[in-house]
Amino acid sequence: MDLRSVRYFVSVAEQLHFGRAAERMNVVQSAISQQIKRLEEELDTKLFERSGNELRLTEAGRQMLPECRRLLVQANKTVKVAKSVGAGIRGKVNFAFVDNSISSLIPSLVGEFKARRPDVELGLQALDRLEQTASLEDRLIDIGLMPPPVPPGDFHSEIVVSAPLAAALPRGHVLACKSSLSLRELSSEPFVLFPAAMHTRILEIILAACASASFIPRVAQEATQLHTLLALVGAGLGVTLVPRWVASESVHGVAFCDIDPETPAYELMFVWRRDNSNPALEGLRAAAQIMARDVFEIEGTSDIGSASWANYPLSRIKMVEAGSC
Repeated sequence: MDLRSVRYFVSVAEQLHFGRAAERMNVVQSAISQQIKRLEEELDTKLFERSGNELRLTEAGRQMLPECRRLLVQANKTVKVAKSVGAGIRGKVNFAFVDNSISSLIPSLVGEFKARRPDVELGLQALDRLEQTASLEDRLIDIGLMPPPVPPGDFHSEIVVSAPLAAALPRGHVLACKSSLSLRELSSEPFVLFPAAMHTRILEIILAACASASFIPRVAQEATQLHTLLALVGAGLGVTLVPRWVASESVHGVAFCDIDPETPAYELMFVWRRDNSNPALEGLRAAAQIMARDVFEIEGTSDIGSASWANYPLSRIKMVEAGSC
């Protein structure tokens, strides 16, 4: 019993007239008659009683009518679900991200995405780069937010944010009220950093930048989470360098300063499998572009939602509240 037969049956049952049912379904009357005949043969049950020009439902037909109506409603719902999932406005995206994006990027990104795709569920996980790569390979996540380089394999990638690092200092520090400082000015300061064993991209940039400034940072404390590093800075245990978008956040006891000359850019990129067919990924990528309005002020344009704002020169990106005391 196919859906066309069900629709024809419901139409005839409601009209109790083959001609009017055919007109309602926009088909010829013979098509309706033949379909109902085949349906009765398939069910081995008469659905209509014919007496002259009068057409009545049999008891089987009366019992079948509400069930067929429910079947058509469910079929319509099923079609709508399939179409909405195919259009990326319904479904689920399993999304993983690195720790340093949690407080500054993820709330804005998730908020923008939910505003654009309220019926798409987000499965969120904080994973480091290696864990994200393994989860992508095992199809446990749809997309990851991680620093370069692109992991080996058949992956797509695109840069989401790109900016140099900023200095994070205790608010009472003598350098805390400067709008910018040279990295050399921090050479005698204790640093709080990620452990070397973590092999984080941020730590690589920090060590390379310090080496370019002719010093090796003196590590006073280590922590594996960015918010822990900032808490240690706020407690006066040292200084550190963080992605510039982190400096847009108000962190208790911590002041942020630009570094002049700038460090190499730290980047975060989306990475997803080339064979991932989840259409809702496009909504997340679009939300990341709009996220720029919450994280950066971009000078010289008001049309950042239609292009990748991460590609703007860093000279056109101002850190929000940088260097505030």
